[in-house]
Amino acid sequence: MKLKVLASGSTGNSYILESETEALVIEAGVPFKELIRHVDHRKIVGCLVSHEHKDHAKYMDDYILHGISTFMNSMIWYMFGGFEVKSFDNHHDVPCKGFKIHHKEMGNLVFATDTGYIEFKFPNINHWLIECNYSKEILDERVDNGFNPVLADRIVRDHMSLETCKYFFQANNLSKTRNIVLLHLSDSNSHAEQFKREIHELTNKPTYIAEKGLEIDLSLCPF
Repeated sequence: MKLKVLASGSTGNSYILESETEALVIEAGVPFKELIRHVDHRKIVGCLVSHEHKDHAKYMDDYILHGISTFMNSMIWYMFGGFEVKSFDNHHDVPCKGFKIHHKEMGNLVFATDTGYIEFKFPNINHWLIECNYSKEILDERVDNGFNPVLADRIVRDHMSLETCKYFFQANNLSKTRNIVLLHLSDSNSHAEQFKREIHELTNKPTYIAEKGLEIDLSLCPF
């Protein structure tokens, strides 16, 4: 099982979980033509969309027209081929879902983005794809230098900070964790290498920044 990152951020979001025989797409933020450059259309068993904002859902109708089963907000539990998906509520300015995904080849994965915080704990998770959008220190400094405080308040309310991300990982048992991938970093309010370093130092787990072209092996075997 591989994770492929096609896009992550305010201009678009798209992630693929792909085995030898099937693939699950998360977010519909890149055109269909771009999507199928990275995965065989015939392997796609479904697409999960976290919420209606264009950087996550812009091409959802196009995916549906091409025969991809696509779900946003209406799903609580569903099987997409060998992928078992359970959704949970995030905290954003529109209805937004996170996903706990199980597949026998990768174990358990949690995906959550565009949320001020995550109110749940998750046992026995092997892989985390979690938003780490901004640093409070960086954002406060920008406000002091003239950044719109109303926009800053919206960021704080609707997106996860480095500080909140660290608290979330401290609250969860990471004994089964193999990979942490940080999603949706802000272009102006984050520092990728700092975020990666601090999460790795806190968790002692392999930590990655979700950037276009990133591929990670999520297979449980041979371990």
